[in-house]
Parts: sequence; C-alpha cells; structure tokens
Amino acid sequence: YFMAFTQEAIDQANLQAALVEVARSGPWVIYQVSNSELVVPLAVQPVIANSNVGDAKERWLEIGTSWFQHPEDWAAVPAADGPDSWQHVDVEVDLTRREGEPGASSRRVDIVLPTQDITVVVSEPVQVTNIVLEDSAISFSVDKIGQPILVRMSYFPNWKVSGAKGPYRIAPNMMVVVPTQKDIRLHYGFTKIDSFAYLLTALGIAIAIVRWRRRSDLRMSEALIN
Repeated sequence: YFMAFTQEAIDQANLQAALVEVARSGPWVIYQVSNSELVVPLAVQPVIANSNVGDAKERWLEIGTSWFQHPEDWAAVPAADGPDSWQHVDVEVDLTRREGEPGASSRRVDIVLPTQDITVVVSEPVQVTNIVLEDSAISFSVDKIGQPILVRMSYFPNWKVSGAKGPYRIAPNMMVVVPTQKDIRLHYGFTKIDSFAYLLTALGIAIAIVRWRRRSDLRMSEALIN
C-alpha cells in the first residue's frame, strides 16, 4: 500500500496507473499498489552494506533511504546482514548531495553510496505460491531453495523464520530470507530482551504481592493484639 497526505503527493499518486485508491482516513489517502505481492523472489542477490561506524539506527536510515530514493546508485539491494556468500560493500556519504550540516534544523538524511563496484549475481528463477498472511505470521512455498526471497513486511528483531535462513533486514526496511526448505513460515516471537523484561515484570509483581500480604498480616496481628 501507499499512503499520501499532502496535496502534491495525492495529485502525483492519482496520475499513477499502478496506484488504486482504496480508502481515506482524515487527511490520508490510501492506495493499493498493483502487481505488488507480499512475497516475491529477488532477481539479483543482495549485498551486505557495512555500517559499523557511528549510530547503527542512523546508518541504516541512511542506507535504506539512499536505496529507496536513488536505486540507480545500487546494482543490488543493500541488506544489513546475510549469508557469507553475499558480497560486503562499504558505504560513504555523498557530500555533493548533502542538504544541511550536522546539527542544523534544515539537515536531511545523508545519501550514501557504495565505495566499490557491486558484483551482480543473478538469482535463479523461483516461483512463490501459497502465500498466507495471519495476524502475527506469514507462510509461503517455493519451488526452489537457496535463492533470496523478499518479504514485504517491516523488519523487526522479533521476527523468526522456519524453513529458511534469516530473516535479514533489507532496504528500505523489509525482510529477506533464503529458503532451506520449500515451505517457509515467519512468525512474530520474543527476543531475549523481551523474555528478560517479562521475567523482571513477573518478579516485580510477585514482590509487590508478598509485601502487600505481609502488611496485611501485620495489620491483622496488630488488630488482634489491640
């Protein structure tokens, strides 16, 4: 789906044959993108963009935005991680297109470019079928394993996969998996941090209950003595 709220964006969207208006909510106009499946094979193997300098979130924002706005600068879609066989590329800020200096109110996200040539590795054709979207899961089938499959859902560490390697974060902020089986399922689970947080919450509730019961017992004992 594509969402627009400025009049300029809405006017431009209405000119696109691939965008079909399906709903409105307040200032937002929602369009369905034609021929846009939830799960599709990638024609070219992704590359891993090295972003180990500075704030990781800021670096990925630069990489994802750069690819989304200027795909012509990239011969393959950049990913944050992936199998060892995927090419690693360093990136650098394109200072000729910088808008605003660091700290300025007019500052925009920097555009970054790969610093070396990307070797284009064409993927083998894959047919994706049986796509099923649930509340917190996605499943699908492929007729060939070992090829990168793009899942057009926002990446988050809680996503887990069975039947494939990954999921890996890929620009602009979606997921890519590499099937090891013909039936693949992604589900939204818990990370170690989530589990630890829930454990601390349960422990805190237990301590609160114990203290409350002790105070209640103490008040009852004092009442009996009096």
